[in-house]
Amino acid sequence: MRIDETRAMWRRTAFAWGETDCILAVCDHVRRCTGVDPAAPWRGTYHDEAGAMAIYEAHGGVLSLMRHGMALAGFAAGDAFPGRPVVCLVGGHEVAGVCFGRRVGFLAEDRGLIEMSAEIVEAWVI
Repeated sequence: MRIDETRAMWRRTAFAWGETDCILAVCDHVRRCTGVDPAAPWRGTYHDEAGAMAIYEAHGGVLSLMRHGMALAGFAAGDAFPGRPVVCLVGGHEVAGVCFGRRVGFLAEDRGLIEMSAEIVEAWVI
């Protein structure tokens, strides 16, 4: 199952802006599952937190950036379901992750893989 592969990979992966931050890690999951990269428009264009913030703030936030990338890649919004990419609220912040069933998984700076219950604000069918 792809979520098991993603979970195992994220346990071994360190968070790195522009390589394996929360948004790119989710888009890597989508690319492994579908062969399509929703982060193609911005992949390789930043290498630090300031660069990431500039990109997602220019789109109106993490949710808006994910909506943009997922739509360009041809993915429609749908119900949260295990294995689907999501944006959830964590401490009032929009965070990209993958639905792991009852929990959402995402990569966090200085913490690696986090799995927790969170309010999902949008999910996409892949």
